[in-house]
Amino acid sequence: MRYFNYVTPDEEKALFYLPPTSFYNHSDKEILASSVGAALYMPATRPTIAEDIAFGKIEGLVSAIFDLEDAVGENEVHAAEESLIHQMNKLAAFIELGILRSDNLPLLFVRVRSANQLNYLIERLEENVAILTGFVFPKFTAENGEAYFQILENYNDEKSSASPTLYGLPILESEAIIYKEFRYPSLQAIKEIVEKYKDLVLNVRIGATDFSSLYGLRRSPDMTIYDIAPIRDCVSDIINVFGRMDSSYVISGPVWEYFPRKGLIREVIMDKENGLIGKTIIHPTHIKPVQSLYTVTHEEYVDATSIIAKNNGDYGVIKSQYGNKMNEIKPHLNWARRIMLRSQIYGVLHEQQQYFGLLSIQDRAYV
Repeated sequence: MRYFNYVTPDEEKALFYLPPTSFYNHSDKEILASSVGAALYMPATRPTIAEDIAFGKIEGLVSAIFDLEDAVGENEVHAAEESLIHQMNKLAAFIELGILRSDNLPLLFVRVRSANQLNYLIERLEENVAILTGFVFPKFTAENGEAYFQILENYNDEKSSASPTLYGLPILESEAIIYKEFRYPSLQAIKEIVEKYKDLVLNVRIGATDFSSLYGLRRSPDMTIYDIAPIRDCVSDIINVFGRMDSSYVISGPVWEYFPRKGLIREVIMDKENGLIGKTIIHPTHIKPVQSLYTVTHEEYVDATSIIAKNNGDYGVIKSQYGNKMNEIKPHLNWARRIMLRSQIYGVLHEQQQYFGLLSIQDRAYV
């Protein structure tokens, strides 16, 4: 699997200074954590999951989350579980028959409702659980977090060495996090759990819709989550706790819940500026805009390579190759390393190219 595999060879040559590289659900964790990108939510009741993936019906799809929680009514839970197991079995059959190549399999995740459901699904899926990259843990707290990761740890300890690691993706979206008087103790308690299971934590996700509901708020389609003051402050504190470079986690941006893309593009730009990588989305037309905005510009790339190359003690500050800024070696080194990682996954645009080049291709695809 790789980003922008819908781009023709001629378009790729014209757009990219360095094209994206391939990755799989057994790739290095550092690569996978930043590769989740535009994660498309699908209700687990969707009857065409296997066909949509096997036959490439959702162009550009790189990661998907099959939802057993908010997208499923209380009276649908059992049917949704059975539907999901059936779809995973079909996907496994498509791979075995050669209809779907395993290296073309998107990163697949299941959002569960509880630790008990997680344990049940792992047992029911049996060897087909290896199709998945991980499970998403909603409303993750210090009270329920240990149970999720203990189950995941037990699975990984007992699995075949040939099977990929199964990761956990906690979603921070509870009252104890958004309510300011409880926030820092709650975040610190959660961090203690994820530090304990750090090798199994793929990324930390932010559930801004649940946060907003506690105040009766909802951002409009032309605004961003950063325009909602209590949510912006909470996101800032989550980044403060989990985004520090001494124990940095990949933090994913909040879900975009509208079909229009104007606000989405503004919000992804703000996500990037705040160090977030990836976004949960609810419609296929959101995939390509999000992916396009995570590509690395040529200017970013040459700045990053220059900073890393000169990190030998001989330099303190250097003029950028573009001649429009000063690059300070030590203060900008962590930024440069993040840019280099993103460049592997999302590619580097040519000097005269910007995100709009890729966006024009995505617009053409939906004419």
